[in-house]
Amino acid sequence: MLVILEGLDNTGKTTIAKMLMQYYKIQGKNATLAKELSTPIGEQIKQLSKEGKLTPELKTYLFAADRRLLLDGLGQVNKDDIVIFDRYVPSAIAYRMADGVDKDWVKSVNKNFPRHDLGFYIDITPKTSIERNTDQKFNILYSYEHLDRVRKAYMSILDEYSLQKIDGNNSIDNIFKQIATRINHRLNEREEEMER
Repeated sequence: MLVILEGLDNTGKTTIAKMLMQYYKIQGKNATLAKELSTPIGEQIKQLSKEGKLTPELKTYLFAADRRLLLDGLGQVNKDDIVIFDRYVPSAIAYRMADGVDKDWVKSVNKNFPRHDLGFYIDITPKTSIERNTDQKFNILYSYEHLDRVRKAYMSILDEYSLQKIDGNNSIDNIFKQIATRINHRLNEREEEMER
């Protein structure tokens, strides 16, 4: 099962993804976390970002390459496995739409990625995203105006990418429980289908 977590920077996605992985591992499931920018291409993205050399088009290609390396690194994924992606294709769409890049072109670059089984969009305001930022994290820093465009872009693709909206102002524990409950529901449905 491919589960994706989406949203602006500093929504708590990474923390929740780690909590989900640990939760399912304790249950004896093969759970894996895939986080963008954790591959060699991801390191290049960070470096180019610091140097101010990332154009929106280059970001489209490099983030897709980073995502492909993450997927390829997973090897054979069985249907009983749980793979949690900390950002996936919808973030590529939303962030590039906010840059003014043609949505259909970004979709074409990302067309060969498998569709996720469950997707969650953790919603916070641009103001909250900026307030939560710390020097200890790597973020490609964006202005309030840009984050506002990203948020609006996400809102415009929620249905298209079957993203369930979660209020990111809730506590991390509350957000985790909401997401885990929905994943468990889907897992139970799958088990029932297999028993038929």
